Amino acid sequence: MIFISNVFPLRIFLAVVICTGLLGTTVAKAQSLDELATQLAKETKKAKLKSVAVIDFLGADGYHLDLGWYLASKLSADLLKRDKRGFDRDRLQDFKASAVDPTSKEDIKRIGSAWGVDAIVSGSVEITPEQYLVSTTLCRSADGSVVATLSRGLPHSRILDLLSPAGAESDSEKPMRAGVKGVGVPQCLQCLVPVYTAAATQAGVQSARVVLEVIISAKGIPTQIKVIRALGYGMTEKAVETVSDWKFRPAPGPNGPSVPVIVAIEVDFRPSATGQK
Repeated sequence: MIFISNVFPLRIFLAVVICTGLLGTTVAKAQSLDELATQLAKETKKAKLKSVAVIDFLGADGYHLDLGWYLASKLSADLLKRDKRGFDRDRLQDFKASAVDPTSKEDIKRIGSAWGVDAIVSGSVEITPEQYLVSTTLCRSADGSVVATLSRGLPHSRILDLLSPAGAESDSEKPMRAGVKGVGVPQCLQCLVPVYTAAATQAGVQSARVVLEVIISAKGIPTQIKVIRALGYGMTEKAVETVSDWKFRPAPGPNGPSVPVIVAIEVDFRPSATGQK
């Protein structure tokens, strides 16, 4: 379902993701979060930590961005696949922590105490034409002291580029608000409805809706995605990944030819009998 919004809201909540990894002390050249998760799992065993919480990664300028949330979430999920001793992130779905300063020892201590974890992983994402440089810091929850740091370079990919502040591929024209001042609304041509994740099915979620703000190009493909309303249990990540593949009939501009537009999209999930991701 697509609806038109006349506002351009900024998402300020903190999506919480939990992992069980300890960061190494060297800078490594990695090509995927999977490789990073493998190394972190090994370090976890060496350090004998029981649990580590990963908070959203920030932009290089210190601001929250959807790309940082997504990378932190994916890293957490990869780590949990390798070590089940971590604190389950889905237990924190109602927790509000929109003002966390990852450089503040007091914030680290407060969050660590509230979650009951041994350490907190924070991070930043630097965007360059060649890669996304993810720099992470592990701090002890007890005193906020830095334990280790690790940086990884990730290649550009469609899903990461869509969540980047610059978007995946930009039109020469500035996007207009769909349905306003004579601008039309894009129509779905290939828009598959996502199913519940296994975690949501197991938790007994009855209804699920994620709201995204998407720029649809003059060619009818998404070029940028922002999260407006999120859910837990991997549902927001799945909504973003699903919508990234949607195809649209482009929106006509006030003078006729197709133009890039901004639309708010409600992603309603359908229950999965098997609970497959």
